[in-house]
Amino acid sequence: MEDALFERGLQFFQVKRYEEAIKTLKEGLQREPENYFAKSLLVRCYIELNDYKKAGELNELLISQYPNEDELFYNQSAIAWHNENKPKAIDSISTAISLNPYYADYFGYKGLIFLESKNYQQSLSFTNEGLELDPNNVLCLNVRAQALTKLNRKDEAQETISNTLNQDPEGSFSHANVGWVQLEQGNHVEAMSHFKESLKNDPNSRYAQEGMLEAIKAKNFIYRTYLKYAFWISNMKTKNQWFFIIGIYLLYRFLVKSIQFSDYPYLVFLIIVPYLLFALGGWIIEPLSNMILLFHSYGKYLLDKNDKLSGVIFFSCLMISSCSIILYFSLDLDIFLLTAVSSLCSIIPLSKGALKLDKLSRIVSYVIGATVFLAGIIGPFFYTDLVFLGTISILGMVAYTWVGNFLKD
Repeated sequence: MEDALFERGLQFFQVKRYEEAIKTLKEGLQREPENYFAKSLLVRCYIELNDYKKAGELNELLISQYPNEDELFYNQSAIAWHNENKPKAIDSISTAISLNPYYADYFGYKGLIFLESKNYQQSLSFTNEGLELDPNNVLCLNVRAQALTKLNRKDEAQETISNTLNQDPEGSFSHANVGWVQLEQGNHVEAMSHFKESLKNDPNSRYAQEGMLEAIKAKNFIYRTYLKYAFWISNMKTKNQWFFIIGIYLLYRFLVKSIQFSDYPYLVFLIIVPYLLFALGGWIIEPLSNMILLFHSYGKYLLDKNDKLSGVIFFSCLMISSCSIILYFSLDLDIFLLTAVSSLCSIIPLSKGALKLDKLSRIVSYVIGATVFLAGIIGPFFYTDLVFLGTISILGMVAYTWVGNFLKD
């Protein structure tokens, strides 16, 4: 009877009905509480449901009882990586490989860790090791294609893409992964076709849904240009990103000072406007595109609740600001200019806050955004210096662009 329950639990797991798998496995464990297969599968169910706390507790218990089971150390690595503990994640997957050095998926997963850590050469090295064991391993091929793209070895990446699709022609993950590779290489039309294929095989794949959203946005030339920049800078190490951003800022300050003391000081706007577009573009492009997609016949169905909220906030603040500008020029009342400025400045913290999954980051974003917004809406009832209130709004927005760099997504 217990074996039948465990077999049924496995079937539920294979068709991604994880809640039912957990219920069935637990029922079987009540009758056979020491069954290793059921417990290890239960860990996998918890991981798939993102319940890493339960997964970690049960997995550590199993490791203490079965210290030579390689799959438990693979689970431990996945849990550690989710908890942003990179050293433990690498150590655990290395242990899994030492216990079972002939399983290519472990090398592919280790390559994935280094890929997401931006160590692209090491990622490629580990996936190549995995492919030596199994030349057709789908995980290794997918990670290899990504690593080669990041290393700007596009011809080899395209060759790997062909191999991946030959081995996994109907795989949702493979098509989504290829879609992201094509998107990074600037082929948004091809990317969209792969995302469509991925969603046809797995309509609930968030990886493919997010890719499809980016491909739809990439139809727009301006967003496509931004996307190239976003991929380029995201491939940098964090410290190099900071060097680049600070270097651009110092160059901007130098050029502004130089022009101010020249015979053509009015040309300073030719420096200020592009710099503001550069500095603020990355902050507004995602909520702006979410707002646009709210009115897109297909794209609106791919937005999750946070994306929709971000788009609604962006649209609302933009409308308030636009109406206030019209009223300012119609009635010549400075208070409407203040409202316009405050509404516009609150767009970044409020719309970006809606996209934050981390609770603290979301609260901080909303508090700063609300302060900026209310400075222009309620502030005049308590303070008569409208210039001061407007300055608070602008400084609040600028402060958020710095604080936001340290907030979790």
